[in-house]
Amino acid sequence: MKTLQIILFLLSFTMGFPTLNLIKAQNIKTFVTSDGEKLYYTSTGKGQRVLMLPPGPGASVNVLKSWADSLSKHFECILLEQRGTGLSSNVKLDSTTINLKRAVKDIEDLRVHLGSSPLLICGISWGGALAQAYAASYPLNVKKMVLVSSLGPDRSLFSAYRDNGNARKCQNEIDSLEYWNKQPGSEESRIQRGVFSLTPYFFDRTIGKKVLKEIFIHTTINPQMSNLMWKDLNMNYDVKSTLKDYKGECIVIKPRQDIMPEEMSYQIKDVLPQTKFIVIEKCGHFPDMEKPKEFFPILRQSLND
Repeated sequence: MKTLQIILFLLSFTMGFPTLNLIKAQNIKTFVTSDGEKLYYTSTGKGQRVLMLPPGPGASVNVLKSWADSLSKHFECILLEQRGTGLSSNVKLDSTTINLKRAVKDIEDLRVHLGSSPLLICGISWGGALAQAYAASYPLNVKKMVLVSSLGPDRSLFSAYRDNGNARKCQNEIDSLEYWNKQPGSEESRIQRGVFSLTPYFFDRTIGKKVLKEIFIHTTINPQMSNLMWKDLNMNYDVKSTLKDYKGECIVIKPRQDIMPEEMSYQIKDVLPQTKFIVIEKCGHFPDMEKPKEFFPILRQSLND
């Protein structure tokens, strides 16, 4: 299978691991995984505990800053720095440690560390796929899943996802991305590559260009982790047969103009008939950036129900 469009975006980034200085009232903690690695997570806010999983794979946790800021008055937000990202970067990185099975086990290790209660999980994009994989492996350990702009339960539509990205690029974005890809490595070229790679993911490109630059100033990707995880996903991602054992709540928040094929959401409902859909109109892949005034109340209500 050809590499997904998003991989090209992720791998265009330079290596970098920022601190969590953007998240309010942060409380950085650690836990030790079952294979002996020390991973980091951030706890912020008070209330019902919710594990939030970012897009990526390989993205630094700062991409969830607005989520933590919005939800922290109502929830204790747990932001896991996944193995190979952020403060959790000082780990062994190869195919034996960076794969879906290991990422799922890391979540289970964190759940046990937090006190063994069933998890309330919210994931966006790749984070939604990881949430499904965890529920498929540990169906009794998930209280509720809220999936935002999520991948489906298998890799059957990965190529359609890539095609959507290619089809939405206008010539100016293609030319600009080609230009910045040829420039020497620098912070500016890294940011511009990110902006022009993801602008087509927005319904309103004006909003996209405005918010993406600020996002990429503070968000980086570990390309090695990203490449290893996507390699595993492209070969092995299919959780349908075991995800059906999950009987808890599932809410899918689906932007109408998401780059993800709409059929992915129906694939989730085919496996989990209890799934409820919430649609955000005139919005692309990142409702937290494009429609925050509409998205965050929906997210809070979805987590509370």
